[in-house]
Amino acid sequence: MADYVKPLPTIDPETEPYWEATKNHELRAQRCSKCGTLRWPPKAFCKQCYSWDYSWDKVPETGTVTSYVVVHQSTVKVFSDDVPYIIAKITLDGTDGRVTITSNIVDYKWEDMKVGLKVKAFFDDVTDEVTLPKFRVTG
Repeated sequence: MADYVKPLPTIDPETEPYWEATKNHELRAQRCSKCGTLRWPPKAFCKQCYSWDYSWDKVPETGTVTSYVVVHQSTVKVFSDDVPYIIAKITLDGTDGRVTITSNIVDYKWEDMKVGLKVKAFFDDVTDEVTLPKFRVTG
């Protein structure tokens, strides 16, 4: 695997299960073991019932673009060859709007980008330790 020079996420104890799941090409989110509420981003206890117990459940790899920005000018040199590129907020299907991931939309013309597009995740193994979920427009 070639040397990856772009910034990588900080993997801490709260997010480690998420990043382990992406290495297995899955998306997972915390689910409260007491009330069943999905918790995103990961946190120590449930905001609904204050339970500290949770599991990491698989969530759909499909969703809807709820917001986006097109980057035309990079302020960080390692991204300058990528401009223009799309960064989007994607609300995952089947999560009652509770799981929204910020990621890249790839292989799509930025001029055609709009809120409401349906997308599907794919997994980019950027290093041996980190796999980044990215999205492509479907349909």
